[in-house]
Amino acid sequence: DVLAVGWGFTPQLELALQLGCATRVDVDRSLVLAVDDDQATSVAGVWAAGEATGVGGADLATVEGRIAGRAAARSLGAGDVPDDRSARHRRSALRGFATAMHQVYPVPPALLAECADDTLVCRCEEVSAGQIRHAVTELGATEARVVKLLARPGMGWCQGRVCGFATACLTARHAGRAVTETDLRAFAERPIAAPTSLGDLATPPGDGHPGDDPA
Repeated sequence: DVLAVGWGFTPQLELALQLGCATRVDVDRSLVLAVDDDQATSVAGVWAAGEATGVGGADLATVEGRIAGRAAARSLGAGDVPDDRSARHRRSALRGFATAMHQVYPVPPALLAECADDTLVCRCEEVSAGQIRHAVTELGATEARVVKLLARPGMGWCQGRVCGFATACLTARHAGRAVTETDLRAFAERPIAAPTSLGDLATPPGDGHPGDDPA
């Protein structure tokens, strides 16, 4: 009675974006952090590894973490930390494989082209694909951030973690262009890195809230 199909993961970049790290659009159209050969971001003293630099699996994330850790150690004056050439070669091979997988198994174009107006895109705010199309074709929205303001996708509990990528892709398609960093950042930039209730924020430490350290 139910078929659930998913295409890939959506990297979570909240903390890095709050620090001002530069981003890029990856081969799978995800927004990821731009890093150099040492996994360093555009912000001094900040390295990144794993899905945040491009979805590629646990093995790639582990290798990137090893490279980033060594680079960070050297920056702190640990001159006895040698470069790991084998890790760099391994990273290149794994990243190449991930890129090939993204290219072979992209989000099917028909998924967007044939998306019915009554398809629910944002579950939190109950926004349909038709409302997103209306915001672009009838209300004149030219980018995902404006669609977010007009139709409210990504304004609920998950803050676009579930619907953001789909909304950005639908917006770009109705606007007749490719997905941009601006579209994706509209849902990636969040003031709080994880969903947090007002009750959690209002509860002072030590009031018996689950997770408080009794010590």
